[in-house]
Amino acid sequence: MEFDRAGFDREVGRRLQRARRDRGITQEELAHRIGLPRPSYANIESGRQRIPLDVVWRAAIVLGMSMSALVPEPLPARSDPALLFPPAASAIPESPGFMAWREDSSSG
Repeated sequence: MEFDRAGFDREVGRRLQRARRDRGITQEELAHRIGLPRPSYANIESGRQRIPLDVVWRAAIVLGMSMSALVPEPLPARSDPALLFPPAASAIPESPGFMAWREDSSSG
């Protein structure tokens, strides 16, 4: 199984950054609340540092969201082309090894 570690780390960092900004929280504040130095947290947001599962968990709690919203979904097996392009997902950009998470439009 191939895994795009760098792409995964960038995507998780991008999601963290977006959620943090949407909530009006600074990097310094979020880093402090999840128990990390700000430079380490900044490296996670930029995708330069791997993010441990417990950090995703703590960030999800502070940001008031589910962990699944911060982590991309795995792609289906490439052997079935019909699964790669579900009707509602064709406009969502994909990266090797995972697909962008789609927010449920009914969640408001």
